[in-house]
Formats: sequence, structure tokens, C-alpha cells
Amino acid sequence: MKAQRLVVVGWDGATFDVIKPLIAAGRLPVLARFLEDGAHGPLCSTVPPVTPVAWTSFATGASPGRHGIFDALTLDPATHEVRFVSAAMRRAAPVWSVLDARGRAAGAVNVPVTWPPDALGHGGFVIPGMFTPSDAATFVHPPELQAEIEARFGVCRDSPKLDPDPGRYLRNLLAGVDARCELTLWLMARRPLDYFCSVFMESDRVQHFFWAYRDPAHPLHGKLGGAIEAVYERLDAALGRILAACPPDTAVALVSDHGAGPLRRAIFLNRWLLDQGLLVLSGELTALAGRKPSAPRRALAALARAILPESVLTARRRAKSRAHARINNLFSAIVDWERTACVSEGIAGGIFFNPAVVAEADRPALTARLKAGLLAIVDPETGRHPFAAVHAREELYAGQAVADAPDVVTLCGPGYQVLVPHEIALYGQGAPAGLFAPHKWSGRHEQHGVFALRGPGVAAGVTLADAAMPDVTPTLLYALGEAVPDTMDGRVLAAAFTPETLAARPPAVTAGPAAGAAAPGTDGEAAARIADELSDLGYM
Repeated sequence: MKAQRLVVVGWDGATFDVIKPLIAAGRLPVLARFLEDGAHGPLCSTVPPVTPVAWTSFATGASPGRHGIFDALTLDPATHEVRFVSAAMRRAAPVWSVLDARGRAAGAVNVPVTWPPDALGHGGFVIPGMFTPSDAATFVHPPELQAEIEARFGVCRDSPKLDPDPGRYLRNLLAGVDARCELTLWLMARRPLDYFCSVFMESDRVQHFFWAYRDPAHPLHGKLGGAIEAVYERLDAALGRILAACPPDTAVALVSDHGAGPLRRAIFLNRWLLDQGLLVLSGELTALAGRKPSAPRRALAALARAILPESVLTARRRAKSRAHARINNLFSAIVDWERTACVSEGIAGGIFFNPAVVAEADRPALTARLKAGLLAIVDPETGRHPFAAVHAREELYAGQAVADAPDVVTLCGPGYQVLVPHEIALYGQGAPAGLFAPHKWSGRHEQHGVFALRGPGVAAGVTLADAAMPDVTPTLLYALGEAVPDTMDGRVLAAAFTPETLAARPPAVTAGPAAGAAAPGTDGEAAARIADELSDLGYM
């Protein structure tokens, strides 16, 4: 009535909004059967529903207030430096470390925010995913596994680089699914584990960059309108191969960290703070305006990559990395911190209070002002409210890491996303004159992802109604016959299991590992290399 081993397949950003129509059309036969054979339902992501926050809640079974990751970027209130998050900032232990401490072999592949990797014994391993420095010489644990992988498969990347040709980029994404599947199968055969997780990022990438092509009115609809569906079909085929490689006593889970939907407009939140007098600049926004590379310049760069010696390319890449890292802090550098009450930083539109200006006693009034003002904004072009909700951090989070969260968390309404300061420089579009601007993506994150589980003791044909991201790992631990650490916020989704299983083996709770200390985030050199990697992937 319990699984001897567990395999988790991650489809980053996968949504039932795409999956269900494809299943109805008979285009995802493997997933259709998988859902019939087990329990599944929409998975409520974290707040905000962004990749580093949600996958960390998956890994730890904890909410952001406990694990300490609230965005991809964080603002240091003392130095005003903008930094990338990393696994060193994580205050809660990931499930592979929990199992390792219990003597069970566990491993993770391509899970975002797993660099630097956790040290595991018992044959376990961690191959970090997104937010790993682009040119780190050794980033896999154990190091010898990295050499084996690169000898067979080449350099590890979380997904293919962004390509200016959308047709070629789609082909590369499809090939990326195949490559991730080959690596996954090779690892499963070569290093069998009690717990194994492998995340595919291509579903997220294709939705960010190809959602607009779904519109029949788009000029490239005929050629690229089915790009998202094509990637899901390729993922379905990969899932079939992975399932075929699993022994009968294996439980298999499918997890996505958030959903996806159309993105039509960006709102420059810092512009509103400027207009309200809450943010004061010592320089001009024009300092952020970048220059979009011309077509000849892009062609010349491509030619250089093809003909220049590797030593020259490495030097150019390092210079580009340093430039990208500086861009993260261009906005912070022109903020007048002696007169600024608050500023928005990070991809999720969090607002940080400036403790040098905002006293503790003034926090409630400033929070109330932000809530009222932001929720009252109306987009004159659409008549819609760009912000659906505005929360004080204490309303959302509980735990030892709450003080590291943005003081106020914003959630955009359908079709909107906050324009991050560094995007102004990187997109070469100039600082927006008003509140609203276009965005280079046409797809954004939505609140509900996907969770599905099948295997020994799992009920068949059950629809789960209230699954949340921190619930995933406690549920998977139960499927393995393991007790859930009391440091996890999530609960076992009992509805996923048969009554007989629950009666024979009631969910158990045990003492969990002590909370880890908070690290300050990535240093300048590591930040530069992470910025370079995210730029190649289209995130910067």
C-alpha cells in the first residue's frame, strides 16, 4: 500500500487550460490515461506565483514565510543592492535532503533555485536548474556526475537559449524536451533512487513567448499558432517514455509550479510611486533607457559567435555578464534614498519600504495608502484595474522569514504584469512616459498549476479540489511511506489515497530539521553569471 520509489516529473507553468482541450482532442494520450489512473487537480501556486518562490515551496513543503524565497530578485534594505536569490538563502530543508538524512537515496534535476547544490550521500545528486551561474566550472553534486553528463550530453542548460527566429526557437524547445527526457532516462537507469525529480522548463518558455500567436488575427498564427500545443504533445511523449521506465512499485507525480495565460499590458509601478511622491529620484529615468540591437548588429554578433576563438568569446561573455549585473542596480542607483518612502523591485511587483524614511509606527498608514491607491488605478485603454489585490506581507506570510519579504505584495489582474526597472534598459524601449507599456512576453503566470499522482495506494479517478503547492511534498512523502516533518506547512492530500491505504497507514508527523540561517543572496560575480544565463533564456 506504499510506493518503494517515487518519480516526480515537473512541467514548469503547465496549465489545465491548455491540457484539457488537448486531452479532449485526443492529443495527450499518455497524460489522459495517467489522470484516469490516479488523483489529480488544479494546484494553487504561491503568492506571488513565480518560479523561484513556487518551486522552493515544492522542494521544502513550506510557505514563503518559512523558506525565505519571495521573488527572483530581492532588495537589501541596508545597501539597497538588488540581488538574485539562490539556494543558499533557503531557510527550510528540501525533500531530497530530508530523505537523505533518513538514509534514502534522493536526487533532483533542473529544479529552479537549487544552486549551490545540496550535498547528498547514498548515491543521491543535485543538478541545479534556473538561477545557476552560466559559467560555473562545477555546479553539480557530486562533481564527478557533471563530468559524466557533459561527456555524454554536453553542457547542462535548463532549456534552450532564446532565438530571435521564433520558428527556430520552437524547434529548439521541442529538441530541448527530447534532450531533457534522454538525460532523465539515463539518470534513472544509471543511478536508481528512492526519490527522483526532473523538471522540464519548455512548457513555461513557449507560453511566455508564443501565447500571442494563438490569436487567429496574428499574422504568424498559421505558422506558429499551435506552438504551445506542440510542446505539450512532445512533453506527453516524454512522459510516456518515463512511465515505461518506472518499475511497478513506483509512484509517479506530475507537478507544475503555476499556470499560464495571456499578457497584454505592463504597468510601471514605480511610475505611480513617483507620481505619488513616495519615490524620489536623484537622476533621470532616461539613465535606464537601453538601445535595442539593430538587425545588422544581431547578425554581426551571431557571426562573431561562429568564427571567434573560444578565449575571445569567453572574455566577451564575461563582459556581457558584468553589464547585465550592473543593469539590475541601475534603478537603485538613481533613487534618492534619503527622501524615498518605498520602491518596487523584483519580477513580482513587490514594494519595499525604506526604513530610513518610514518609521515602524508609519507602516500601517503607508500600507493602507498603497492598497487604496493601487486598487483604484484604471487602465484608460481597457477600462480594467491592473491590480487585483494588494496585501501587507503579514497578511500573506507566517514564519521566521517574513521580515525578508517585500513590505507590500501586489497581484496583477488578468492580462497585466508589473514592468521591472531593469527591463526598461534590456528591452531597449525607453522609459515609459506613463503608467502602461508593452511587454516583450505575450504570456504570463497564473495562479493555478497542475498536480497529478498515481501509484500504489493512490485512488483512481479522483479529482482533488483544494491542493496547494506546499501540500505536494508532504503528499509525496506519505506515498513513499515516510512521516512528514513538522517543519512543513503543507498537509497530506488524503483524498488522493484509497480509504484502505489511509486506514492501514495513517499519515504521521515527525520532528523536522532546524531552520537554516539566511544568506544574503548572490555576490556580484555570481549575480553577473546568473544574469547572463537568464538573458540567454529570454528572462533578461
